[in-house]
Amino acid sequence: MAFNIVRAPLKILVVRRDNIGDLICTTPLLHGLRGKYPEAWISVLASSYNREVLDGNPDVNEVLVFLKKKQKSHGYGRLGMLWNRWQLLRSIRKQRFDHVILANGGWRYGHTLGGRQTIGFREPGEPDHRQPDVLAPDHGGFDEHEVSKMATLGSILGVEEALGPLRVFPNALLVLRQRQLLLEAGWNPERPSIAFHISARKAERRWNNSSFVDLAKNLTAIYGVQVLFFWSPGGKNHLMHPGDDEDASLILNSLRKVPVFPCPSDSIAGLIAGLSLADQVVCSDGGGMHVAAALQKPVLCFFGPSEMMKWHPWGVPYVHLQKPSLQVSDITVMEALAGFDELQGKIASGLSRI
Repeated sequence: MAFNIVRAPLKILVVRRDNIGDLICTTPLLHGLRGKYPEAWISVLASSYNREVLDGNPDVNEVLVFLKKKQKSHGYGRLGMLWNRWQLLRSIRKQRFDHVILANGGWRYGHTLGGRQTIGFREPGEPDHRQPDVLAPDHGGFDEHEVSKMATLGSILGVEEALGPLRVFPNALLVLRQRQLLLEAGWNPERPSIAFHISARKAERRWNNSSFVDLAKNLTAIYGVQVLFFWSPGGKNHLMHPGDDEDASLILNSLRKVPVFPCPSDSIAGLIAGLSLADQVVCSDGGGMHVAAALQKPVLCFFGPSEMMKWHPWGVPYVHLQKPSLQVSDITVMEALAGFDELQGKIASGLSRI
């Protein structure tokens, strides 16, 4: 008697517990995995900080959430957080994943997840027995973009298409709500809109308030555009989630006679929805920049100490500005205007630098 052997679908876990931009740069790998293994069960172990990046993503079956110590908005105290992490670990081990892809390293934690095979890059300083089961080929370090690094991990499983574009999916209801608020404030959807995103976690990545004011006045006067003005709500002194309400108020008060429309975004989903309504984006290197690139928006970006070749906007026209001091505040308004003009030329010529 012949028996039909029914194979269970392949189960793949991608571990990416770090920042917003890092997870966005992993979305081409997820899409490549889905294309290579359409029937597979694909899970992502994200963090409570970046998980919203994957909302609505059809390449992912399940998002598992690792609670971050420094993020208290998840509502758990220390003991509750540790208990939640333990329960998460038990749940993952029970699933017995075929492949655990360590997108941001962490052999020690990855080894506890109970997968049949871990895949990752060699971890510097660790002996051979403290490495992933399958090591990806050496990558180009700071000269290789994060998307390309993730594609190298995918190649181990035969994934051939993992180089983009980046993928995020705006929530339709949030887009509609943001659009209505803007219309009520006098925004003209037929007129080009440039998004300014002023928030940056570190001081060396922040541009001056006065520079944002002068740039807004110049762009609206020269190009006839509107400005959608984004920032993270909250006070500067909040221990866990410092915001930019004070800076935003100062900038907006200086731009009362300019077509600038406030778009405070208190969530990743809200930021994605709001930026989807812009035509181009001006921002510092960070999560907002990668959201813009995933939405296929041309970007003028200010770089501080980050490695530009590793983290530049992927797959869209962009111009980056970075000073020898590695301080964004040293970038002048004239340099930003020249960069914006250069960006218009790239858009007109259809250039998209990868």
